Amino acid sequence: MPSEELSSRRITQVLHEGFADPSAGPSRRLAQSDLVDDWLRTLWERAGEAVPGRGSGAALAAIGSLGRRSLGPASDLDLVLLVDPARVGAEQAAELAGALWYPIWDSGTSLDHSVRSLEECEQVAAADLRTAIALLDLRHIAGDAQLVEDTAARVRARWRREARRRVGEVVDLAADRDRRYGSLAHATEPNLKSDRGGLRDITVIRALAESWLADHDHEVVDAASRTLRDARDALQAVTGASGTRLGRADKDAVAALTGHATADDHHAVLADAARAVTWELHRTVRAAEAAIAPGGSATRGAGTARRPALERLPHGVIVQAGEVSVDPSSRDLLRDVAAVRHAATTGLPLAEATLARMAQETVAPLLPAQRDVLVDALAGEHLADAYEALDVKGVFSRWVPGWSEIRNRPQRSAVHRFTVDRHQIETVLEAQRFLSRVSRPDLLLVTALLHDLGKRPEARDHAAEGAPLAEAAARHLGFDRADSRTIATLVREHLTLVGLATGRDLADPTTLRELLRAVDEDLDTLELLRALTEADAIAAGPSAWSTWRADLVDHLTDLGRDALRGTETAPRTRLAPQRSAQEAVLAAVRRSDSAQVIYPAPLDDEPISQLCLGAPDGAGVFAAMARVLVRLRLDVHSAVVSTQDGIAVNTWWVTGTQADLPHPSVVRSALDRELAHRDRADARVLELPPAPPLRTTEDAPVVTLLPGASREATVVQVNARNRPSLLADVAETITVHGLQVRSAHVMTLGRRAVDVLYLTDQHGRALDPPTVGRIVAALMDAAST
Repeated sequence: MPSEELSSRRITQVLHEGFADPSAGPSRRLAQSDLVDDWLRTLWERAGEAVPGRGSGAALAAIGSLGRRSLGPASDLDLVLLVDPARVGAEQAAELAGALWYPIWDSGTSLDHSVRSLEECEQVAAADLRTAIALLDLRHIAGDAQLVEDTAARVRARWRREARRRVGEVVDLAADRDRRYGSLAHATEPNLKSDRGGLRDITVIRALAESWLADHDHEVVDAASRTLRDARDALQAVTGASGTRLGRADKDAVAALTGHATADDHHAVLADAARAVTWELHRTVRAAEAAIAPGGSATRGAGTARRPALERLPHGVIVQAGEVSVDPSSRDLLRDVAAVRHAATTGLPLAEATLARMAQETVAPLLPAQRDVLVDALAGEHLADAYEALDVKGVFSRWVPGWSEIRNRPQRSAVHRFTVDRHQIETVLEAQRFLSRVSRPDLLLVTALLHDLGKRPEARDHAAEGAPLAEAAARHLGFDRADSRTIATLVREHLTLVGLATGRDLADPTTLRELLRAVDEDLDTLELLRALTEADAIAAGPSAWSTWRADLVDHLTDLGRDALRGTETAPRTRLAPQRSAQEAVLAAVRRSDSAQVIYPAPLDDEPISQLCLGAPDGAGVFAAMARVLVRLRLDVHSAVVSTQDGIAVNTWWVTGTQADLPHPSVVRSALDRELAHRDRADARVLELPPAPPLRTTEDAPVVTLLPGASREATVVQVNARNRPSLLADVAETITVHGLQVRSAHVMTLGRRAVDVLYLTDQHGRALDPPTVGRIVAALMDAAST
């Protein structure tokens, strides 16, 4: 086979065998390895002809995926040329290496190579942990088979001999990977090899097994390995490259090739496999550490007096060998939930046997006493670790109705950093900070646990659809009807407070009325909603919450509190936008009758700056300001647009500190020029590259009419993929249709922009139905450009 044909032959072979049979992955990878083995043996024979006198004392061996015979269709080759220095000289070894490596490079195949003697393999394995683990997979390809066998045996023997002192290195390696890589289960674009729970972790698990210090559940790890390798094979078949990062653009094709209806379904399967791998690595490392503990930690005493070292706790809970287990003979109804509570509060792991027993237990609705213990567990700082153990064994899905539907489901929003189920656990952890500030901390924790139960496949409004699911789950968890209804209300409205605060006009009485209706005009429910809002946002990711967003939420919450208490709103010194800056711009525009720009003093250390722009209001002013920011390459993060006494006073939040921004005089000059030419169509054109084409339904814009949001204006929400010119295009569309922007609230959430526009006609009235239809269609076109 010519060298240049290897890459295409590898891809063709995998596509020919296909992925229709999910159990055929291992045999497909064996066939792929055999293909490459045969090709390498041909190279070896040719190299022998090119290097006269080569006899025994040299061999070609594989490590990595080829060494394990689990090669993907475009995987790199990891090869070792083994030489016996007594029989093969350095010059001859170099010639042989060149005769092998160059044809591989010519084939377009990535190659990681080395030339070593048996003694050098031992030395480098002793010095470098990653190399030691890699050499455990050493496999003969061609040449002196005895040399490869002797090297592999020596490397394995040394690994086992030194395993006790190297366990600490393995723990450090796992900790380093935790710091450097994300979790495969929760990644938007997971790396099937390097992310936590990926193929490299499987290699570490098997290396620990080779040490004979600890073993793992082979059935679980083998199944996870097949799932991850099938995905890797499909990805490489689709892309024709050796990469292992499953990007957005390739997810649909890879899912279809592996037999999944949607990319989300495939992600759920990958997440399940990754979490199983992460758990098996955790318990294998823990078992290895226990094995090398001086004197062992599971017993006390000496000789015939040696007895198990255990601590008995109430409700049949036992702590032994650093693990939480239960007395199987105990019939205490609180036994299992009390064990989970102890694990969640202390950080001690649940024993494998206890988890297996919980997975088999019949689950009935919780009694009030069991409910209270479960709530205590939700308040534990180590809840996430306890949850992962329960989830991998399928226990949590049996305890909480509806959990299996959202388990391992990916989030469609780029703001989120976790799958739906783990996001809810993270929300519980964030909610723990608010337990002393609400009257019913138990309801807060349980609502945080259940708030996204509606994020099922095909769900349209997860908050509304999740409310009855959460109510039913709360009843199963032991809450009475009244408390369950409150939980359902909070779930249904868990996006309402932040949505109103950041996307509506807070000066419009309709905004406050909508909030009060959402909390059934109950102050305790309002306080719970405020705490849940922040916990949910922070758990989602860093871009979902900030101090300026907290200011808006707090301001609207204060309005709600005062309305429910019958008191007037106290004056606030810190609002977003800054009132003093607005007033200064307003006064300056009145004096000069021209554009004005002020940078308000920064209120925090966030890399986001405020710009307050003002100008005499009129057609096209909003669009002109948006174009100026685009021309100056300022990335708009959010905006509040308003008109006061015929003057447009607009506050914009842009990425970067004030030191990164152009001088206010530069912005003012640019705005003066833009306003002077706003009537010229050619001057309004933005010289920007076209937006990339829409690739998924998630990229499609959504324009929604919000009836009842205001009595004085027509409120429209534009939710679209963000791009530099989006806001300017939207603003220009409004200008072309002769409409006015009474106020606007703009925000960016990850890859999406959500703009809420209060529109009126030229006479300041709400739009009539024909005009609404035209502007909605036009905004759809503008957002799709």
